[in-house]
Amino acid sequence: MHLRPELLEAVSVPQALGDPLLLKLASESSTHPFEKHLAGESSSYEVLKQGSWTSGDEAAQAGFDLRLFYKECTGPGILSVQSAQQQKYGTIHGAARLGDRASIGNGYWMSAHGGAVESLLDEATAELGKMEFSPMLSTIQADFKIRKSVPLHTTLKIECEVKEVKGMRCWVNGYVKDESGIMLASSVAQLVDLQQLWAAQGQQ
Repeated sequence: MHLRPELLEAVSVPQALGDPLLLKLASESSTHPFEKHLAGESSSYEVLKQGSWTSGDEAAQAGFDLRLFYKECTGPGILSVQSAQQQKYGTIHGAARLGDRASIGNGYWMSAHGGAVESLLDEATAELGKMEFSPMLSTIQADFKIRKSVPLHTTLKIECEVKEVKGMRCWVNGYVKDESGIMLASSVAQLVDLQQLWAAQGQQ
């Protein structure tokens, strides 16, 4: 397992919400809730004390509520067919809800904005890459497919798995599903290890 344990700090899961998917993820022994960390001046893993627009309570209040869990590698992953390399890594599982401010038009009865859906995938795939590949990485290419309208104020299932690791790059598959497992959106993100990239470019 490549997971860096310092990422798995205790996170308060809002049990009072009574969300079945969130409660299920929180109760499983092989899943670990975590907060988003970024590389900073004093550490490779620093908690975002002021939050960000895609993570934390501030983001949730703005209509973007994403709660992620790391799942240890315990056998076959998300897809029924996986390569031997894919089975070496853990996966990301999560629960998300998009509110009115993540809609196509605030105040109108419409679905989630495509950019909000893509942000769910971008955030989740990058977090798995940081855990399994490098703490300092950047998404350099992403292919998004929105297959169905994504509803607001509805629990969404988030899943991510490592597709491939090669040199200074890794590829991560991401999925947004409804609670019954129907695929709503998917992505393939290509991420680069910034430390390796900078070294290759002769930068500090």
